[in-house]
Amino acid sequence: MKFRLIAACVIMLVSGMTGLSAQNFITGKITERDGNGKLMPLPYANVHWLGTQQGAVADESGSFKLKRDSRGQSRLVVSFVGYINDTIVVSGRQSVVDVTLKQGSELGQVEIKERMASSFISSLKPIKTEVITTAGLQKLACCNLSESFENNATVDVGFSDAVTGARQIQMLGLAGIYSQLMVENIPFTRGLGAAFGLMYIPGTWMESIQISKGASSVVNGYESTTGQINAEFRKPWNTDKFFLNAYANHEGRFEVNSHASHVLKEDVLSTMVLAHASTQVGRIDMNKDGFLDQPLTRQINVSNRWSYEKHGKTESKFGFSFLTDEREGGQLMKLSSKEAEENGNYVMKLVTRRAQVYDKTGFVFNNVPNTSLGLIFSGLYHEQESVFGRTEYNARQLGFYGNAIFQSQIGNDSHIYNAGVSMMYDDFDEAYGDTTFNRIESVPGVFAQYTYNPSEKLSIIAGIRVDHHNKYGTIVTPRFHFKVNLFEKTVLRGSTGKGYRSASVLSENIGMLVSARQLVFREDFKMEEAWNYGINLTQTIALNDKRDLVLSADYYRTDFINQIIIDLDQAFDRIEIYNLDGKSYSNSFQVNAEVGLFEGFDVTAAYRLNDVRVTTAGELRERPLVSRHKGLFTMSYATRFEKWKFDFTSQYNGRTRLPLGVPHLEHAGYGEYSPDYITIHTQITRKFKNFDVYLGGENLTNFMQHHPVLQPDSPFESGFDAGLIWGPLTGRMVYAGFRYAIR
Repeated sequence: MKFRLIAACVIMLVSGMTGLSAQNFITGKITERDGNGKLMPLPYANVHWLGTQQGAVADESGSFKLKRDSRGQSRLVVSFVGYINDTIVVSGRQSVVDVTLKQGSELGQVEIKERMASSFISSLKPIKTEVITTAGLQKLACCNLSESFENNATVDVGFSDAVTGARQIQMLGLAGIYSQLMVENIPFTRGLGAAFGLMYIPGTWMESIQISKGASSVVNGYESTTGQINAEFRKPWNTDKFFLNAYANHEGRFEVNSHASHVLKEDVLSTMVLAHASTQVGRIDMNKDGFLDQPLTRQINVSNRWSYEKHGKTESKFGFSFLTDEREGGQLMKLSSKEAEENGNYVMKLVTRRAQVYDKTGFVFNNVPNTSLGLIFSGLYHEQESVFGRTEYNARQLGFYGNAIFQSQIGNDSHIYNAGVSMMYDDFDEAYGDTTFNRIESVPGVFAQYTYNPSEKLSIIAGIRVDHHNKYGTIVTPRFHFKVNLFEKTVLRGSTGKGYRSASVLSENIGMLVSARQLVFREDFKMEEAWNYGINLTQTIALNDKRDLVLSADYYRTDFINQIIIDLDQAFDRIEIYNLDGKSYSNSFQVNAEVGLFEGFDVTAAYRLNDVRVTTAGELRERPLVSRHKGLFTMSYATRFEKWKFDFTSQYNGRTRLPLGVPHLEHAGYGEYSPDYITIHTQITRKFKNFDVYLGGENLTNFMQHHPVLQPDSPFESGFDAGLIWGPLTGRMVYAGFRYAIR
């Protein structure tokens, strides 16, 4: 009897707290029915009170939270592009509203009045998050993740060197290794995957990309310093039954992407197979230096994803992927790699084999609101065999990642907490020439995070985690974020936090290996450590009932306590690598403007200023090969029903400081800085019932970096260097392709 009495009191207490919260907010989930009648989340749908501007946007899972209208409005309008709007009458005591929208195709005729935005800033998240949607990914025929940021001002993408074809990103003026790259919240490119990992994610596999600046949540680990990029893949339960994309360009690159989904048991089990094959067969040497501008490549990438769901109780997403990637570059214009080696030419050969398995399982405790347990596991095998000229570089990585996250509320849903444990384990086996770099990294950790969200106007997140690295000891990572709605359409966000990372110097700086410079390791490396501070202001101005002007300005600063310095300034015949001795920091300021000028026509303009400095040889200097200024201008126009789509992207890239004391740069006509330049990309898409056809061009200004390979005639002598890259390696490129889907 005592137990029953206590249980009844607890239930009444919880119900009372929930009811108190429900007086001020409406929550719910927006869904659709797939071809088999199964309810599926409908992300990013719009919700607003009838006759007002007060509304919200559903998150990735279709969930929303909306404050009750102060004027007592009781009709809730739910809408999404391509679906029939629904108006729900909400009673005064009702706090939960679940809505299922019907597709517009069920009507006799439907005129699409709105289009899915190519990108937007999430209005719900306290951490500033830019979301690139499927529509944004299709603006340029992006073949992989590294080519998905050409129309984005936050992330820069360039080549790491003029031989391997590896692409690298920069965020806040710092290399992509300081940004945490994840696939569905699972770390993806740690360690050996840093150099080519961006090229292992085909563009058509992705549903969206979320980009957040600054230190991210402690739930995802201690490594994020300048930001986080999370790629969401297509889901088995709400994607096309079959999809095929074929791409080709005039430089001899061909690519095929495909995926197919199938529901094995309705509302319970579904699966999806994704496949990718690409090759570069064209031998291109536009600058006539005897080196291939792009390596000859062959890549096969296969993934199998599964989804199991026991509605309201358990959800599980699991699968595996396998990849093999082969590259041959260097002096191969008319020879095979074997013939070139026998002829004494410089040859780069690289073979990568990579396999990954993962499982994400969640348990929902319906007896306590907002309470769940999530388990994430991932296993990785990465093997690389390579030769750069006369030096071999062979490496292997065995990795494991585990994360257990418990979430619940304190009193009501204004107070949410997360707590959990994590484990990262990596076994590295690297050999460069006669030198080995073997190590094991084992990092168990615990974390806790508190979210205070009393209303739509205020949200605060405070978190801390403690990890123990088997080599570097205990590390403590505090992080703090806030979001304040200063006015109805004015949002202020801020963040501060610490980030750590253990460097894999060779794999993360692959450009060093295509050089005759001697690598000089001065000392044992310490863990990299930095603070990041940032603030962002977003203002939305309603131009009319359908058009908004969105303005955004942000400033972020990164201060390094320790950093692994790749010193290119000491001498032209060596690269010195050591721990930071002095200051190293980055200041990044960016402004964006996005507007729909009229029906179907959208414009984006952005400007960014980076001030990045590092101490080398006792002197604080601009970091080399980092552009100080960047400008972006994009235009998109779609005709009625999106039968025709026209996309235009232009980038201005400011000058970069070149390394000191490199005589061959001076012989090539360069001074202290590289020139600034402009690139232009365009694409035209024609949509039919089940397929699209697209035609595009990149780098239409035909600007190329002159002499990307220094001393190409003597690649085995001091002075040869193909790793000082600041601009495009190839000129104007034309491509075409098609997409076919069975929906």
